[in-house]
Amino acid sequence: MKTAYEQYALGLELSHRALERNLHRFGELADRGDPAPPDLGAFVALYCEFLAVHHDGEDRFLFPALRRHAAGKSTDAAHLERWDGEHRTIARLGDELAKPHPLPELGRLARELGAVLAPHTGDEEQVMSPLHLAEMIPERDLVAVLDETQKANRPRALALASFLATSLEPAEQRALMGDAPWLFRKVLLPLVGGRKMKRFRDLVHTPEISL
Repeated sequence: MKTAYEQYALGLELSHRALERNLHRFGELADRGDPAPPDLGAFVALYCEFLAVHHDGEDRFLFPALRRHAAGKSTDAAHLERWDGEHRTIARLGDELAKPHPLPELGRLARELGAVLAPHTGDEEQVMSPLHLAEMIPERDLVAVLDETQKANRPRALALASFLATSLEPAEQRALMGDAPWLFRKVLLPLVGGRKMKRFRDLVHTPEISL
């Protein structure tokens, strides 16, 4: 059983991989010069929703909790301040990506977002490692943050978890979802979520759920 620090850091890293891989996938589709696939717009919208929800959870729940424990820790406070600004830039680029665009323009916007997202995600992962998280926030408070985030996202939890799972390699899926309830991991996600993601099978980075 993973600690809350380990679970959060792993989820953070794999959420970032899902975001980066699919941006790369949008660029690949644009570079082919073929007509846009019919479901591409809906998939881009789902991608942008996942991006927005991911950062909303940090902005509303995680970062305020970290700030409560960062008094006097100027380095941690500086990271949080910088991430706030980067989130605003990423949100603006994500909003633009979500609009209907010709495929070449979609590829350009995906690369523009990726150029901002990659250093941001790398910085977050380096700072919010399990070891450093343990210095930043008590584990019980991190668990409370995770619970608050899950409750806020419950209406779209299955759709967003399905997007994440289908964007990961099988070993990554098992590492991330191994502690999830059996019903969610073995029934809801692969059957119900997999059915919803079927229309995007040719678009998503990894086209199979292997939980």
